[in-house]
Amino acid sequence: MQFSTNINQKIKKPFLATALLSIGLAISVVHAKDEKASDVKKEDTVVATVNGDKIMKSALDAYLKIIKRSPSGSAVKPAEALDDLVATELALQEAKKTDILSRADIKKKISDFTRNVLLTTWTKEKVKSFDISEAEIKKEYDETVKKLAAKEFNARHILLKTEDEAKAVIKEIAGGADFAKIAEKKSTGPSAKNGGSLGWFKANTMVPAFADAIKKMKKGDISKEPVKTQFGYHVIKLEDIRDAKLPTLDVLKPKLTRKLSQKKMLAYMDKIKKTADIKINLPKEKTEDKK
Repeated sequence: MQFSTNINQKIKKPFLATALLSIGLAISVVHAKDEKASDVKKEDTVVATVNGDKIMKSALDAYLKIIKRSPSGSAVKPAEALDDLVATELALQEAKKTDILSRADIKKKISDFTRNVLLTTWTKEKVKSFDISEAEIKKEYDETVKKLAAKEFNARHILLKTEDEAKAVIKEIAGGADFAKIAEKKSTGPSAKNGGSLGWFKANTMVPAFADAIKKMKKGDISKEPVKTQFGYHVIKLEDIRDAKLPTLDVLKPKLTRKLSQKKMLAYMDKIKKTADIKINLPKEKTEDKK
């Protein structure tokens, strides 16, 4: 068999090595040594045979897709990719001649892999089988949007290091000083350059003390006392309030459907657990005697 000699010159990582180390990339190779030609799907064709085992075009196409995900993989030609599949098949045939599959550690790995495939496939199919009604989705939507912030706030703030500095600023503003100009001059926060403007935000995006203060204010209010947070002392001016734009049902529907499916899956598992014969043999943890 003449193997490609220039594939490794075109791409940094040898796909031959990748194929040998990642047999999973060539899992779709059809081992059809004893398979009748009539059993091969009409839309598929045999692109190579290795000691009687067939490599199908579908396997080659799948492998090429994997290769071309790499930036350097676009230069790989089908014949070069096929060389990799041939090498993989040869390696697999050689491996079958050994006692690998009879070894305990390998049997354990196969068993674990089978369990994972079985569990993953069953779980996905079971979740998809649950009937989620439009009424259930609407109810879940209503409960979800209730938890979302209903209001948005537009505010400015002046951040100062000490409470005394903050009280002095409040007094200065009460005397007629312009809030934005004071913010530009005295605020230690990054918003100082914008006159202390924080733009529009939801209260739950702010630290708790700041959020609690802003929710008690009315449009145009300036905090009468400094608001202390881990960042320092804030003097806040609430510029405006508006209703928050909540996500529509159509936007949240996929997420809500998954959430409801998960709930039904948990309920189903609880149900079968109640009727299962389960015996726990784990020893109880010893507790220290109370003195």
